[in-house]
Amino acid sequence: MTDEQTKTTASDAVDSTNSRTPAGRKRKRGRPRLRDTGVSATDSILELALEEFGLHGFEGTNISDIATKAGVAKPLIHYHFETKEKLWQAAVSFGMEKLGAEFRNLNFELKDLDALAALSVAVRRYTYFCARNHSVTNIVVQEIGRGSERAEWLKETYLKPMYMVAESFLQAASANGELRPAHPGHLLSMVSGAINGFFAFSDLLSEMYELDPLTEESAGEHAEMVVDILLNGLRVR
Repeated sequence: MTDEQTKTTASDAVDSTNSRTPAGRKRKRGRPRLRDTGVSATDSILELALEEFGLHGFEGTNISDIATKAGVAKPLIHYHFETKEKLWQAAVSFGMEKLGAEFRNLNFELKDLDALAALSVAVRRYTYFCARNHSVTNIVVQEIGRGSERAEWLKETYLKPMYMVAESFLQAASANGELRPAHPGHLLSMVSGAINGFFAFSDLLSEMYELDPLTEESAGEHAEMVVDILLNGLRVR
């Protein structure tokens, strides 16, 4: 596979498959409901569902809480999504579509780069994405080791295609003589673990080291470390 073919497949792998306040009652202070910010009802439900599933896991998430925060009636969620399982899938797809959009926009930046440089850019961009959308990272970490139907759906729909694209970058870099041969199972698991783990343990890192992984600065520093240790470490000198 050529560098150009590798780059043009990057986005394909992640492409996925007015309420009223009752008279006399004041809204509680706090974050405005997403619907009040001009976001559609469906998008507000999915955004908040993604956040709730990321924070509490599938079992710990309550649809009533999502409805309240979105400013919609609970039956509306059941009408649109039918079950909690389907809501979870729709929320994950909503988050992954953001990742797909990130890489569609990235293709133009990658077109003139060699395979290893393109992979480095993709790692940096994915790290920044995780910092801004850490609910997606949390859900992947929560589900992937459970062997559940949700985990299987997540692997087949998103994770395996993403790994295949990343593997094509590695193969291109090795074929061009830029990167020493490395088993993709080892290298890709190290890269994904290094990135996902950084955000999954954000609370612990904040308490122990006063480091907030969710800031742009911390995400950038971490991305450079991943590239330097795991990718540049295998560069042919």
